[in-house]
Amino acid sequence: MENEETAEGHERAHEVGESNGNAKLNMRRSLRWKLTSSYLFLVIVVLLVVTAYVARALERSYMNTYAYVVATQAKVISLMLREYAGRDLISLQPMVQELRWRKEATITLADATGRAANLAIDPSYPEVQKAFAGMESQAVRADPRTGERRVYAAAPILGPKKEVVGIVHVSAPEAWVWRQLRRMVPQFGMAMLLGLGAAWLIGTRLSRRITRPLEELSRMANRISSGDFAGRAPVDETEELGRLSQSFNAMAGRLERVIAEISAERNKIEAIIAGMTDAVVATNRDGQIILLNRAAEDLLQLERRQAQGQRARDVVPGERLVAMLEDATDRGRLTAEELPPGSMSDRVVEAHCAPITGDGGSVIGAVAVLRDVTELRSTERMRRELTANVSHELRTPLTSIVGFVETLLDGAMTDEETARQFLTIIDDEAKRLVKLVDDLMDLSRLESKRVALELKPVDVGHLAYHVVDKMRPLAENSQLMLSQSVPSGLIAPADSDRLEQVLTNLVDNALKYTPPGGRVEVRASDDNGEILVEVVDNGRGIPPEDLPHVFERFYRADRSRTRGSGGTGLGLAIAKHIIEAHGGRISVHSRLGEGTTFVFTLPRNGSLEPPN
Repeated sequence: MENEETAEGHERAHEVGESNGNAKLNMRRSLRWKLTSSYLFLVIVVLLVVTAYVARALERSYMNTYAYVVATQAKVISLMLREYAGRDLISLQPMVQELRWRKEATITLADATGRAANLAIDPSYPEVQKAFAGMESQAVRADPRTGERRVYAAAPILGPKKEVVGIVHVSAPEAWVWRQLRRMVPQFGMAMLLGLGAAWLIGTRLSRRITRPLEELSRMANRISSGDFAGRAPVDETEELGRLSQSFNAMAGRLERVIAEISAERNKIEAIIAGMTDAVVATNRDGQIILLNRAAEDLLQLERRQAQGQRARDVVPGERLVAMLEDATDRGRLTAEELPPGSMSDRVVEAHCAPITGDGGSVIGAVAVLRDVTELRSTERMRRELTANVSHELRTPLTSIVGFVETLLDGAMTDEETARQFLTIIDDEAKRLVKLVDDLMDLSRLESKRVALELKPVDVGHLAYHVVDKMRPLAENSQLMLSQSVPSGLIAPADSDRLEQVLTNLVDNALKYTPPGGRVEVRASDDNGEILVEVVDNGRGIPPEDLPHVFERFYRADRSRTRGSGGTGLGLAIAKHIIEAHGGRISVHSRLGEGTTFVFTLPRNGSLEPPN
């Protein structure tokens, strides 16, 4: 635990150190810091230059003053020694030594021959030469014996006749001047510190005055970058910064208008794409999904939030659509293809792919528009089958009619019995044609919802009794037993004529496909608020492979009896549409050799208004 706390403490300290380091780095990078530091650097340079100049000037001033003092000392001593012009000057050396004001100073007397008491005076020194010439002189040079720089002064000692009887040679270390200057260093340092402090205050105020409008502009820029375009920067009184603020505010206003227009256009485009019934999928140059509308979600079984940003190859089912998108991206080609069921989903999809080009004309991605044409292809197939079936159904009776008419025209009309027989067949085939056309028109109206149901309360038991009673002679002729078992009180809102048409068709089918000695029964019952009607027979049954197709147009399970039964093959399709128009359901159950049961339901308490 202690180790963990210690590690956490080190980690916090490291984070604090990093934050402080970042703060210092940001401070160093800020414009205010740069302005202030530049101003301070300039002030420091100026102070150093001024200090160096003043120090040099003071040095010269001190040196001149010091040389003047040394020269004055030499002159005073030479004036004092005029009274001793007749004596030996060398003997006066101890006396003049008492006149030294510092022990480092030297005073040397030399007679007219250049002889000195203690030190030999080099007659080549400039000040010595001038002093022997009767002039006062000064010099600053290094002492040849010690190497120390000293200030020298020489003055002539004049005799009664103004002749030079000797010289006074005085010297003092130049270091005294630097000692005086070093005493002024603290004052110079204090002055520089005060100057730097004043410069810091002034520089800080000036930099704040300059950077405050820029900071406001920076804050406004950050707000704009985050999507807030309402803010505006204050206009500074300074001409340059004021123009900058005005230009920035104008730019922000234009940017706000442009972003609003772009957003509105984007929302329109997104609304249009989202509302399209066609699926739209777009990918970028790297094959990642960047757009997926609702239709594409449904068609591809994808979720937009999870799919966007993912590679299309990883999430889009099938290979063909991905290959088309990649081909459009890599080669910039337009492609169109119909994808069969199984290539992408269980639907038939018509895919169109096109490249997406950027401003420079380069391909930056691809877009695919997918249209589900499953229903269209199914409708086309059904139309072709309908045309083929109608042609087939019309050809048979027409062929029969034409054959018998030709036979009659060839001489059979003379035989009255044969002619009557042929005309009877022609009449049956013509009636069959009329029934086929009527059923086709009826089915067309039902499929296009152009049939208006006249709903009213119908007693299903009474209707079943009526249909059974109507069909009983046909059952007796076929040696079949037809009965009904429907309790009273089963009332449903329905179109009585259409419901009778359904029951008649189902009973007629049962009678046709039940062998002699069989039974056909109509039942009805109340099933959870619905009326359940069943037409049950114990006939030959329907093969399992034919059960899914019995409600299709022109479909017959027993093709060996296609023509003999006299049916059109549209009865069950019509019955299905009628029941569905009532808001019910119809189905079939059958086993070979055991019989068939057709079942349909009706809403018992439905509205008297036909359902949509």
